[in-house]
Amino acid sequence: MPGGSTPRTRRCAVIGSGVLGACVAARLAEAGLEVTLLEQAEAGHAATGSSFAWLNSNDKTPRAYHHLNHAGMRAWARLSASLNGAQWYRPVGNIEWAATGAGRAHLAARVRRLTGWRYPARLIDAAEAAALEPALRLPAAVAEVAWFPAEGYLLTGPLLGALAGRAARHGATVLTGPAGRVVGLATASGAVRAVRTAGGQLIPVDAVVCCAGRWTPEVAALAGPAGTVPLVPWAAPGAAAPGLVVHAGPMTPAGPARVVHAPDVYLRRGAGGLVHLEAPDAAVDLHTPQSELRHWAEELLRRARRAVRGLDDADVAGYRVCVRPMPADGQSIVGWLPGIGGLYVAVTHSGVTLGAHLAELITAELVSGTATAETAPYQPGRFTATAPAAQRT
Repeated sequence: MPGGSTPRTRRCAVIGSGVLGACVAARLAEAGLEVTLLEQAEAGHAATGSSFAWLNSNDKTPRAYHHLNHAGMRAWARLSASLNGAQWYRPVGNIEWAATGAGRAHLAARVRRLTGWRYPARLIDAAEAAALEPALRLPAAVAEVAWFPAEGYLLTGPLLGALAGRAARHGATVLTGPAGRVVGLATASGAVRAVRTAGGQLIPVDAVVCCAGRWTPEVAALAGPAGTVPLVPWAAPGAAAPGLVVHAGPMTPAGPARVVHAPDVYLRRGAGGLVHLEAPDAAVDLHTPQSELRHWAEELLRRARRAVRGLDDADVAGYRVCVRPMPADGQSIVGWLPGIGGLYVAVTHSGVTLGAHLAELITAELVSGTATAETAPYQPGRFTATAPAAQRT
């Protein structure tokens, strides 16, 4: 049968309570489905809890994917209005500059492209940048910067708490730890009919939505040799998916209010007076020695001090390697898994930007039984040349 859910879908398990899974669970519960949210550890323990959490569609192509991400940004604005967004929603804008002539030309070309796509972006001179963000320490050679006023970031800790509260108010059950760790998917007549947990529970379902991030292929494999969910490798030495996340502080009130992308460091305000730091060239993985991670952390703080004010007395408060779920072709994977009924997967490197909007689209699909045009390019069946249509539950 062709892919999709049906209006009869009533019992749904959502696997993974990062930002995407938490959004999906809350939306499905609001829509009146019987929802169980399953998490093997604690909410946001993996990529979400370490994410730069940058809301943007700044350099995302092709154009359809750009528009999907731009819609994601607008979805967070809508959700903020109804979910105490003052605690977690920070639409503060983003400032970026380049260090070389080639880099500046590339940045200017990107701004022109985004403007043509009706995305808020413009180049401003150094004086306007200083007025907009007094914390900047722009090099004398930088005459202009790019300003993206609609961008911002999320504080994912408070956000996940708000989403869990909304899901619970609409009757969702949340299971964490062994009770929420999925160890099996029971099938019957070619479709998933129950989820088995490490705590010994067998949870009957009409559909499963897997939002397990980097563990999505493993969860999908529990249903048998179904469709493929190819991600960029993350476990081996030299893998590209891991990235270094550094927290430093305290940052004084003189520190930047905006998201800042300097050529060699990316930063934004975090919780508790800290600043969140990342860098494009911090090549680390899950095997990098602690001494090297510490060296990189201190280097990122030095770079941040050169880029902005407010960090002169800051120290490294913590650092960790975050594994980013990255689909192999760079595009989100969203849809029913071919070859097995009732198993829907949603995995993306843009989970923060897309979370609220994908939750709307996924809920609409499960409730109506009709796939949306926006998710059509991202179906998991694209990875199988002769993939059969996904099975209806």
